[in-house]
Amino acid sequence: MKAALTAAIAMLVSTTAAFAQEAVEPNMVSLDHGISLVMPPGWAVKKRGDNRKSDRGRLSVDIVCNSEACERTQETCLFSLDAARSPTPDDAASIAALHDDPGRRYFRMRAVRIATSKDAEFRRLLAPMTIGTRDWVVAETDARHNMKSGLFAQTFVNGWKISASCKTCETGEIRHRDAMAMLESFRQD
Repeated sequence: MKAALTAAIAMLVSTTAAFAQEAVEPNMVSLDHGISLVMPPGWAVKKRGDNRKSDRGRLSVDIVCNSEACERTQETCLFSLDAARSPTPDDAASIAALHDDPGRRYFRMRAVRIATSKDAEFRRLLAPMTIGTRDWVVAETDARHNMKSGLFAQTFVNGWKISASCKTCETGEIRHRDAMAMLESFRQD
């Protein structure tokens, strides 16, 4: 009982600190464990969720673009942080192990296919990609005009798994420009 109460208080203090940081830097989004990202202008936090219990669940932040240009593109990003830290101390080894099993790779690609528009085609199949100073495993889809394309990425920050799911109706090479900027901005203080 005492351990559960202590954990609940620690989580509350961490969440309060994250909100206080965002009040000081309005484009900064704090997750937990000092991990944060920077939103481009015109983006805002729509919803936060925290269903972490012990080493299960996730902290999630749903971010949407509210700018005039986004009325057409309908861009959104969902970032999540797993509750459990990776048992592997090396982030590069954790990233390499994400989809090394063919079964896990298949189910991840299937999830990407389900999460995107019906007739979307893969532009990138779960491939490593360096974004900023961090390595990510990225899958990207390209959808028909007025349908949503997706950018799905995973990385580890000091053992903490970060997942990103970003969608847009934008077309062409700039389709995930803001999403890529947010991925590039991830840091841990």
